[in-house]
Amino acid sequence: MPGRSPRARALLHPIRVRIVTALQDRQLTPRQLSVFLDDVPLTTLYRHINLLLEAGLLEVVAERRVHGTVERVFTVVEAATYLNDEDRASLTAEDITGLVGALTGAVQEVFHRYVRHAPLPPPEGDVSFLVRSLTLSEERYLALRQYLLELMRAESCEAPQAGEPRRMIAFFSAPDFEPEKKNSDES
Repeated sequence: MPGRSPRARALLHPIRVRIVTALQDRQLTPRQLSVFLDDVPLTTLYRHINLLLEAGLLEVVAERRVHGTVERVFTVVEAATYLNDEDRASLTAEDITGLVGALTGAVQEVFHRYVRHAPLPPPEGDVSFLVRSLTLSEERYLALRQYLLELMRAESCEAPQAGEPRRMIAFFSAPDFEPEKKNSDES
């Protein structure tokens, strides 16, 4: 197997995944971003931002002079929100489980922030939980996956209206292989 793609290598770190998710639909300076990653020292945050910039997953959208230095404003490049065929082909089993861990950690962080600040119990519709196994042909699964991705991409293209809350919606999918059956003699 060839080495990891630069994009996959950049995304295989929990802090960098959190940076990417925090910057989706936002333009923030590192200080503003640090509010969303308040457990990460600012110097560490800068290092991870630079790695994401080098990989082409973040872009600088503005620069401002502040107290004799240049403050940069970042946003995420749309391609950072998914892995393409080259990225997926470069992943090992360990990479996949690490990426799932980083992504679920980013989702979990959003829920932690929510429960710290929102009224409890949550108002109807504020949070949703769904884990569902479906038995689908490869063709039907790919159609469902494409439909969900197109729906999410279309919504992300809409300009947010004043007062609309930003929501984290995650999509994870994997075949659910049956465990191997033991021979009745081995029991």
